[in-house]
Amino acid sequence: MPPTLDDALVTLQRWFGYSTLRPPQRRAISAVLARRDVLVVMPTGGGKSLCFQVPAMMLDGLTIVLSPLVSLMKDQVDTLVRKGMPAVGLHGGMTPGQQADAIAQAINGSARMLYVAPERLVVGSTLRALARVNVALLAVDEAHCISEWGHEFRPAYRELQSIRGPLGSPPTIALTATATPAVRDDIAAVCGLRNPVRISAGFDRPNLRYAVHRVKGPRDRDRRLAELIRTRAGPSVVYAQTRSRVERVARRLVDFGVPAVPYHAGQEAGLRRETQDAFMRGAVEVIVATSAFGMGVDKPNVRLVVHDAISSTLESYYQEAGRAGRDGLASKCVLLYAPYDRRSPEYFIAATSPPRDLVERVYFAARREAEALLPGCPAWIDAGALARRLKAPPAQISGALSLLVRAGAVVEERGDTNRIWVRLIATDQRLSALRDSASFDRHLVRELWRASRGAIRTGAMVDVAALQPGLGGVGLASALDAMMRDAILVWERPHAGTRLTDSARSLESWGIDWAGAAARRKASEARLAAMIRYAESRGCRRRVLLGYFGDVVESQNCGACDRCR
Repeated sequence: MPPTLDDALVTLQRWFGYSTLRPPQRRAISAVLARRDVLVVMPTGGGKSLCFQVPAMMLDGLTIVLSPLVSLMKDQVDTLVRKGMPAVGLHGGMTPGQQADAIAQAINGSARMLYVAPERLVVGSTLRALARVNVALLAVDEAHCISEWGHEFRPAYRELQSIRGPLGSPPTIALTATATPAVRDDIAAVCGLRNPVRISAGFDRPNLRYAVHRVKGPRDRDRRLAELIRTRAGPSVVYAQTRSRVERVARRLVDFGVPAVPYHAGQEAGLRRETQDAFMRGAVEVIVATSAFGMGVDKPNVRLVVHDAISSTLESYYQEAGRAGRDGLASKCVLLYAPYDRRSPEYFIAATSPPRDLVERVYFAARREAEALLPGCPAWIDAGALARRLKAPPAQISGALSLLVRAGAVVEERGDTNRIWVRLIATDQRLSALRDSASFDRHLVRELWRASRGAIRTGAMVDVAALQPGLGGVGLASALDAMMRDAILVWERPHAGTRLTDSARSLESWGIDWAGAAARRKASEARLAAMIRYAESRGCRRRVLLGYFGDVVESQNCGACDRCR
């Protein structure tokens, strides 16, 4: 007989130590056990993970969990393993041997849950290996990353349907804490959810008290923050927008006599781990962090979350603020705000969604530089030089190049020691002399010609592994350098960077979706405007927040936010 909700309660008690499920969790687990596709929207602290972890321990087969952050999947896997559950992670922070062992456990059935980033399944051999496994459930965690209209878009999530097919089209559950109605529809469409059961637990967290404190300048901001932290009733998290701001705020708090530690992605991984562990066990009471901290971190007794400035979206603000009071006890969520705070997210929007005329100028400038090169030579792009020449902010040049990469007009090279670019420049007379000789140069040119199918005449990338054994060894670079001095060829090893895919092609030929780019910019501006409306609202903060996510709010006065008290 198929497992039932009663069986789920037994599993819940045995593995997780809970005796009951919340109504939204019951509906989600029942739908999964009935092999239905499910879309779950449940606020931070609502217990989303149980919606797929409980079924994973009951279903016959492997549950694959797509997770966007290494720290997030590591935290969840470590927690499951401590409870004795057979779960493994698969990510770039593991050694090749550890990765192979994780895949082996998924294949042989000794692991019931495999946590993996979507990027790892989109490319490489991982998907082919898992295609041999009986996948009982596919869970898409942090599913708002799917939507271009959400706040943490990850392009690899858009490939979900191409992942799902090779895995046998298993039932799929998509879960997120923050999604507007439009983003929910996008999640369902991109995941290819089949008549999904939609479950929304509502966004209201009655135990959270929201407030916005207007600040007059940097000194006033620092003073207000110190006052808030000094009067805290428990562990506190301060969110700042940049790494440099995180470091500065942490130093200023220490100057004010408040022990605080910084946390951001620019720190060494071991230090971040130590800081997070110290905060989780209570050795550190105040942590100042970028958004890199918190996703999946289950510390129930955070009593205060302060945002040092506005976020670029209400989704990210709500998600980060929601890390307060996960135990259901009264907690504060405070935003420090000055009207000039909008400049930073406005700059970010301009950088990530550059105007069409700038993209055109970047492409044309890169083509002009390519025209000065030898025919066939890789047209590498110096973003810094372009920014100076076009008198544009470097971030906007980077945004323009990103759009060109998405269109295929520009290629991002990681740097590859197994490939070389070669162009034959020797005269016909010189080549005839080579053909009549028995020299090493003649042998190497013949091999390069064969491996490139004659394309080295105008310039081509050559796979070193395709050369005859012995030629691709340590002496290859020296031999090529000598041949370049003798004017037989020119060569270089591709470096990490960006280059034009084909400098002869016009920008129009790449079919850039200008309307889509404009729509994304407009959506980003609308999300920022909603964040500013929240900060400047003269009415109930809770009402503004919940209304943004589509929750119906009957009361005009919540009695808990700074406007209603």
